[in-house]
Amino acid sequence: MSSEDKGLIRVNRAITLQEDGLIRWLLDHSDVDPELFNSQLSDVTVASKCNCGCPTIYFAYRGEPVTRKGEHLISDYLATVEGQEVGVMLFERDGYLSSLEVYSCAGADKPFGLPEIESLYPYEDLAQHRRQPPQ
Repeated sequence: MSSEDKGLIRVNRAITLQEDGLIRWLLDHSDVDPELFNSQLSDVTVASKCNCGCPTIYFAYRGEPVTRKGEHLISDYLATVEGQEVGVMLFERDGYLSSLEVYSCAGADKPFGLPEIESLYPYEDLAQHRRQPPQ
């Protein structure tokens, strides 16, 4: 097992409809040309996932895992899942989608799922989404 594989569970499966929709939304709301990556999605599978209970996944293109070493962030948003704030980041490496990271902003260790697209928002809107303390 390489150091890149630590903390991962190998799954080798197709991307779900929810993952596909989230990836496409993140591409459409990024600074990259979404068609560069949308055209790859039919050949992208999930090679592995995080073992901590978060929905982070790592991709393979045409059966070959895409290395994460040297990844570049192409889309970065916040969302709410089950009442907690999460970060959602999409990465690429050498022109190939490499990973979709979804993490708890509070560092919670309770497993959670993918955010609904309607719950995504940019960092600039964070103040609007933070709960006001009770008065």
